[in-house]
Amino acid sequence: MLFLLICLLLLFAVWFVFKKAGILQPYSKTISIAIALAVLSVLSLSQNYTQSLIPEANDGIGISNILAYWIIGETQWTQEMFKSFYDQSTYLALLLILLYPVVLLAETKLKRR
Repeated sequence: MLFLLICLLLLFAVWFVFKKAGILQPYSKTISIAIALAVLSVLSLSQNYTQSLIPEANDGIGISNILAYWIIGETQWTQEMFKSFYDQSTYLALLLILLYPVVLLAETKLKRR
């Protein structure tokens, strides 16, 4: 949850700076940064999930990296929950990737008018 809040604040700040600086296509550039953050979280959560599947690696179940800890938090950890967070993160990353060309096209068309 902490990671999501930090990412949203960061993306808003980046968009604001892009807009004030007069950078062309600030929305699509902000979405590209969001895609990078989403892919980073997918990689972190996938590593955490696959690590939890190896019982010899840990004494019980645990968070394997700090980014996954920021995303998941202090809840009752289970492999199903790790998989759920990984799946949701993957869907969000795919949604952002699909949204990027739509926003880029909309920005380009609005600039031409």
